[in-house]
Amino acid sequence: MNAKADTTSDPTLAAIFQRRAIRGFEAVEIPVATRDLLLQSARQAPSSFNMQPYRLYWVESPAQRAAVAKLCHSQNPAQTASALVVAVADIGSLRSTAHLQSEWMRQSGFPAGKIREYERTARIGRIIFMPGPLGLFGILKRALFGLLNVFKSIGSPPVTRQEQFKWAGKSTALACQNLMIAAEVVGLNTCPMEGFNGPLLARYLGLSRKRQEIVMVIAIGKKSSSYTVQPQWRRPIETTVTFL
Repeated sequence: MNAKADTTSDPTLAAIFQRRAIRGFEAVEIPVATRDLLLQSARQAPSSFNMQPYRLYWVESPAQRAAVAKLCHSQNPAQTASALVVAVADIGSLRSTAHLQSEWMRQSGFPAGKIREYERTARIGRIIFMPGPLGLFGILKRALFGLLNVFKSIGSPPVTRQEQFKWAGKSTALACQNLMIAAEVVGLNTCPMEGFNGPLLARYLGLSRKRQEIVMVIAIGKKSSSYTVQPQWRRPIETTVTFL
């Protein structure tokens, strides 16, 4: 199946099909307007309960880029990129996000009942997500939800810190994909990287070990004219998708 012939006329679909992980960039400056467009695009990604549990660190100054690139094992994409984006899953942002959304609802003229309902739901959600001291609250909640699911299938929220980071990491990855596709649309290139010294990079950025975890680092720039893009291979659709 060759979908490219049917999609190249649409700039967004063309960007999806032509995107590659570029490992060598030209030295170009990314305008502020373009930077803001990419970050706004990332923020449009869907997230569980609209909690947007992530924080993006845009690293563009030469000194900061050099320091972060070194903590990315001095990979060529990190060293040659015009900017680096450190995408961080942030499970400590739930309360502030709920407060900001409540204020937005008030300013947007939502009925008072709707605002109270949202605030009540957000408060219950924070209680459910709270792991408690030494994770004991999480253990109790896991047992409770396990018992409830015996009688009725209701699923189970992320009750341990590890599960919360996994939950937040999904939303973070969606935001990253939005950013990379947007970059491709405006004529820039990206390279998502998982190779970095997590503890040292977290310390460099001043992250909280309990509440924040780095998901990936994205190198952004303009593909170097000397860099050769390799042909792309993907598994055949019949080995990837099951039609029911």
